[in-house]
Amino acid sequence: MATKRKTKGIYHMTDFVVEARTLGGRLQNAREKQKLSISLVAKLSGVQSKTLKNWELDRSEPRSNRLVNLAGVLGVTASYLLDGTGGEIEPDQKSKTDIKVAIAELEIEADALTNEIVKSSEKLKAITRRLSMLRHSEW
Repeated sequence: MATKRKTKGIYHMTDFVVEARTLGGRLQNAREKQKLSISLVAKLSGVQSKTLKNWELDRSEPRSNRLVNLAGVLGVTASYLLDGTGGEIEPDQKSKTDIKVAIAELEIEADALTNEIVKSSEKLKAITRRLSMLRHSEW
């Protein structure tokens, strides 16, 4: 995670600057408070990581349906993201988001393991072919 320092209401990140008073700043703050990565929030929200990053940088804004979805994923109200009013959702309402986050994290881990298995399988096939070629070659 990038280091940050606060100067006159602006958070200076090593790779970009975010004003805490903007939709993007509140979006980023809510995501970081939940300790969620951009890629995980993007996956849970059904958008690309690049799109979410652009929202956080205030280069563009989400449509209302995406905003409501993001608020649920981040455990805040849509009004908090829009204008800073409202705040966090009650703890009993967060449980669905917690489950979604856990599922998404497990899916990412399962995908990574699947990729490792595929790579290992390909390596094993290559080794088996080489062994077969060596066994059938003349010494």
